[in-house]
Parts: sequence; structure tokens; C-alpha cells
Amino acid sequence: MTQNLQNELVTPSKKQGTRVRIPWMKGDTISAWDETCIWAIEQFDLPGGKFYTHMTEDYMDFIFKDEKDAIHFSLRWL
Repeated sequence: MTQNLQNELVTPSKKQGTRVRIPWMKGDTISAWDETCIWAIEQFDLPGGKFYTHMTEDYMDFIFKDEKDAIHFSLRWL
């Protein structure tokens, strides 16, 4: 049972959606990432509705249910 729980914690969600991946970059600041996340919440509401996120030590994924929302987000942040 413990092994199953560990697998669930490290395995990305299997939900369908359009992914926008933003890599962590040298020189990134907390305030810059705060701005990105706050903007996403203001535009698309809290994660779990129109989008959800997944983070690793190398990047942060924003996965959108609607491809148009993913395009809107990527035009602003990529």
C-alpha cells in the first residue's frame, strides 16, 4: 500500500488537456513566478477548474482543459 501511495505522488496526472511547460531558469525570482501564478488564477480561476498544475525540479506544467485557454496562457508567458 505504501508503494502505491508513493507511485501516485510522483506520477503525473493522467487527465487529458493541453500542456504549457515553463522551465525553471537561472535568475528566476519568486516574485516573477508569483506573477505568473497570480495571473493564471485571475484569468482562469483556481487550479482544478479550467486548469491544473504539475511541478518538478526542472519545470512547472500548466495543463488546460480548453486548448484556447492554453494558447492564451502561452502567448502571455512564453
